[in-house]
Amino acid sequence: MYVKEIMVKNPITISPSATLLEAEKLMTVNNIGRLIVVDDGNVIGMLTDSDLVNQHNLDVKVEALMSCELIKVYEDQSVQEAATLLADHHIGGLPVFNREGKLIGIVTAEDLVLGFVRDETQAKITPESAAIYLSMTRSREYEKYWLDKVTGYGYRAAITQAGAGAEKLAIKLRESTTVAAIARGVISENSREKMAVSYAVKDAYAQLDLVNPGLGGGFKVAIVRGEGRVAVAIFGKFGHALVDGPEQLTIGTSVI
Repeated sequence: MYVKEIMVKNPITISPSATLLEAEKLMTVNNIGRLIVVDDGNVIGMLTDSDLVNQHNLDVKVEALMSCELIKVYEDQSVQEAATLLADHHIGGLPVFNREGKLIGIVTAEDLVLGFVRDETQAKITPESAAIYLSMTRSREYEKYWLDKVTGYGYRAAITQAGAGAEKLAIKLRESTTVAAIARGVISENSREKMAVSYAVKDAYAQLDLVNPGLGGGFKVAIVRGEGRVAVAIFGKFGHALVDGPEQLTIGTSVI
């Protein structure tokens, strides 16, 4: 799903020379929590309702309180990319541009959640997809959201983190995932089910090792059980003292 499918078109904007009183009225009348600040056709910042908290002098200009750090997203980027930007920068909304640099919309955290929900209703999510979503969550809020969704499908899931040098990474990933799976009730503590988890982790780790052999790193691991199998997704970054590698995502499955 792309940002353009869930964004609000024709966003309401305000001039930096407008007063906070004018900004407050715009937000109230339109029932919104943020305004894009535009000067001479150029987007220069964002003003949110939280900026107005404890502001008693509403004659102050918007430019005095607006955020000038412009974090933006393009209409053809994925919803997941937009969610990552929001989580990484701890913000609630993004102005949306086309590739020609024209402002065409705004997307908020609420829009993203609704977009995910709409996307899920179109086709039942698979254990593999659920594991990918869970492993790529970057905040407690999204972890809880996806854990609740996965449970709603009748699946069982767990999230854990693991990191180690190259010589111990495979073992740490397997041990951490198995412990989390047992603790969360994804599997029972018997050899057959633990072996299924081990095979799934081995499958995913083999892909990591193929891309970056001989490197350790830190990873977030999600395991989901459903439809007669377990799916393990590993997401994170390789690295050591001299290398800080790119983020990688791999997935492994095993019949259970």
